[in-house]
Amino acid sequence: MMNEKAKDEILSKKGFKFEVEFEGGENVPIVFANNLFVRHEEDMFIITFAQAHGPYIVKPTMEQLKQVGKVPSQVVARIAVSPLRMKEFLNALIGNYEQFIKMKTESV
Repeated sequence: MMNEKAKDEILSKKGFKFEVEFEGGENVPIVFANNLFVRHEEDMFIITFAQAHGPYIVKPTMEQLKQVGKVPSQVVARIAVSPLRMKEFLNALIGNYEQFIKMKTESV
C-alpha cells in the first residue's frame, strides 16, 4: 500500500534540494494496460496505454482467426513527458524491473 503522500527528492539546476509530495494517488483508479504505444515529437514523448480485448472465440479454428481483422484496444491513459523526464522514467523502470527480477530469483 502506498503512503498517503509519496515523496521524491529532486535537485534543481542550482543545487537546491526540494521535496515533492505526490498527493491524491490513492484516489486515482489503477487500470490494467496490456498494450502501449510510444511516439515522440520534437520536444516531448507521448505514451499511450491501452487494454486490448478479444477476440472472444472459444477454441478458434484457423479460418475464424483469419477473419478477425482488428482487435479492439481501449485507451486508458495518454501521458506526455519531456525528454529529460523520459530518461528519468526509463531509468526508474529499469531499476524497478531489476529489483523485481532479483526478488523473484531470490524467492525460488
